[in-house]
Amino acid sequence: MLNVWPNSDVALEKSSTDRSSKSTLTDIEVASRLGVSRFTVRSWRLKGVGPRFLKMGRAVRYRPQDVDDYERQALVETQAPADHAPL
Repeated sequence: MLNVWPNSDVALEKSSTDRSSKSTLTDIEVASRLGVSRFTVRSWRLKGVGPRFLKMGRAVRYRPQDVDDYERQALVETQAPADHAPL
């Protein structure tokens, strides 16, 4: 007889990990991640700026990859001029 209990625990853990990597974020979670208030995130959404979001009925959710993309787009590259030596 095959004991499936240990494998079930592994499958459950793997399933939870897979689900959490694909889960969506609330406006509160996005605000915490970006270091702004949830009202800022809501304002961005109403103005059509900020991370892309999903609208399912009244529920608004953000995909982690869309928040990552938003962070990358907001990243400003800086360079010191070649002729400017640090003091």
